[in-house]
Amino acid sequence: MILAHELERGGRINELALAARLGISRGPVREACRTLTQAGLLETHANRGFFVRKLAHKDVIDLYDLRAGLMRLAGELIVQHATDEQLAALRTFVDGMEQARVQNDTARFQELNAAFHAALVEAAGNRRLQEIYDGLVKELRLFRQLGLASGEAMTASNNEHRAIVDAIAARDAARAAIAMADHILQGKARFLSAAGDDLDE
Repeated sequence: MILAHELERGGRINELALAARLGISRGPVREACRTLTQAGLLETHANRGFFVRKLAHKDVIDLYDLRAGLMRLAGELIVQHATDEQLAALRTFVDGMEQARVQNDTARFQELNAAFHAALVEAAGNRRLQEIYDGLVKELRLFRQLGLASGEAMTASNNEHRAIVDAIAARDAARAAIAMADHILQGKARFLSAAGDDLDE
């Protein structure tokens, strides 16, 4: 519900209403809220309860920069570990995103984009890297789709995807690392441009 934006950023979690909606008692809702606070999706205010986290400008920059560093490492590793089947799957994702771009299907592009990045990290073959990356992505999903809302952004993003896959196919670790890190930093620039005043200072 948070990631689908059914619950408003900065909005208070009404535990009783949510429990009634889900058909459960308040206890599991409160426990879930504590877990989501640790995951960075909620925040708690003394005597006021839980609120959907509204990321600040600096938070977003820090998360993107950290993600770029992780993807640089993933780029070095993926060349060593990616199988031909994984490489073929990556190309399939890129082709699917191109179709979505042509059809101006932003939702489909975003869905395939998330799957593409997850497949990249999985192909790197480092479980701890994947765990850390997954945590970052959950936080960024509070906002990240804003950066892929235009046809121009989808075109640029998928061109970068193609460059990543080409570098992996060439088994060029340095090129793959640079391409993957640069893609995240370009995504950060697109996101910040699209977000405008939607972030807290």
